[in-house]
Amino acid sequence: MDAPAGIRVKVHPELAHRTADATLTACWDDICRKRPLQLRETRSEKPATWPGFAVVRDLPGKPVHITLVFKDQRGTTVLDRQVSVTPKPTYPNGRNCSPAGHQARLTVTEEGSLIPR
Repeated sequence: MDAPAGIRVKVHPELAHRTADATLTACWDDICRKRPLQLRETRSEKPATWPGFAVVRDLPGKPVHITLVFKDQRGTTVLDRQVSVTPKPTYPNGRNCSPAGHQARLTVTEEGSLIPR
């Protein structure tokens, strides 16, 4: 089993409902990678959140500068936030096996705060 490298984002439903287009830009070593962020509603968590995942294949295990931009149906920006995170290796087959891709996790609150997890 493998786990892709990338950034997991959980978005508060109130903000997610206003979002028609979401992009994530990850920058390190003077190189940036812009990716679409597909948000989908899930009711398996309390309270309900809208998770998304942006694949960034060569995500390193060192600080990465993340920019999230959400736009509504009219193209108006409803969120433009930045944060630095350090992705961690994933171990989908257990800690005794080789690590898979590096991942980082972020939460976007109802007020639009961006919190690394």
